[in-house]
Amino acid sequence: MVARAHRDGRLEMVASGFSDSCGLAKGVIVNQAEVVASIRRAQEEVRSKSEIAADCVVAGISGNHVKSHTFRGVVPVQGRYSEVMAKDMENAIRAALIPLSPEREIIHVLPQEFFVDGNGGIRNPVGLTGSQLHVDLHVISCDSALSQSIINAANKAQIEVKRVILQSIASGEAVLTPEEKELGTAVIDIGGGTTDIAVFVKNSICFASVIPVGGAHFTRDLVEALHASREEAERVKVEFGSVLPEHAAPDETVLVQGLGMRGSWDLPRKKICEYLRARGAELLELVRGDILHSGTREKLVAGAVLTGGGSLMGGILEQAESILEMPVRLGLPMGFEGLKKELAHPIYACAVGLTILDAHNAAQPDFQNKPSSPASPIHKILSWFED
Repeated sequence: MVARAHRDGRLEMVASGFSDSCGLAKGVIVNQAEVVASIRRAQEEVRSKSEIAADCVVAGISGNHVKSHTFRGVVPVQGRYSEVMAKDMENAIRAALIPLSPEREIIHVLPQEFFVDGNGGIRNPVGLTGSQLHVDLHVISCDSALSQSIINAANKAQIEVKRVILQSIASGEAVLTPEEKELGTAVIDIGGGTTDIAVFVKNSICFASVIPVGGAHFTRDLVEALHASREEAERVKVEFGSVLPEHAAPDETVLVQGLGMRGSWDLPRKKICEYLRARGAELLELVRGDILHSGTREKLVAGAVLTGGGSLMGGILEQAESILEMPVRLGLPMGFEGLKKELAHPIYACAVGLTILDAHNAAQPDFQNKPSSPASPIHKILSWFED
């Protein structure tokens, strides 16, 4: 996706390019040549529509190698007259950053809350007076080699990657309202190979995780149960699938084409839905377990928002409300002028969110375009003070 960022904050859609996602498994590249070819196809479509090269991008990352950490840093205030300066804020963040193992790379450093002499709830402490400053940080890291694989694939397609962003953060940017970010909401993005979770509270990320189960696993279950091709199983899932078998009429059947020369046969739709219900329940129980383990469950005043292609499964919102025991709604991407109807779709929430985050970056170069390096994770703070 390509957008134009106006100085007044408006975002205007320019062009988009589509390609089948190939060469990935559970968010990780398993065939670089296929990934490179997919990137090139999408890039060529953008170029044909807009004459824009699209040779410099932000990229999303997922996979169960992504980890969420919480750190705390405390420093004395060194500004004149005990006034907190920007340097004190940076020192507090640096003090909180506990070195990770060499194979881990920090992709996001997200301050959750600052405290001045024990008084919390502070988003930006600069200008306040006190003797001690401390910060609670949420840090997201990934496997360095797997992150580099994404960058390498883009480079082979003659594309520079400016920045790697966790996909659930991007999805949240696209589908959540300001009130939901403030009150407490879990974004659950059910993609093809993974389900990405991000918890937003007080307009900040306080937890993120990735479950290596997604929409492709529903399809695979049908492949095995129906003895059908992947294409046929996907068709059946999309056209007739639901995780609520009780919604299928008792006499409703689905014509299924078997593998090879096996011919076709009628199968009760209720049976198909029973297979999908089992997978849906397993996935949502994993989501529930991650949220409970994170200690953020009681903070989710606004409930959860489901997005991604898997959120379109029939009955999944009702099943999620039952298992997660909270209100759940469908997340449609928003935030663009000229966002075509076909793009205002849960499947594209992550791509829209990545574009929004990069557009905000382009519109505010003084803060965001500082150079970053592995030795300077302070510069990877994700537009936390921009609101």
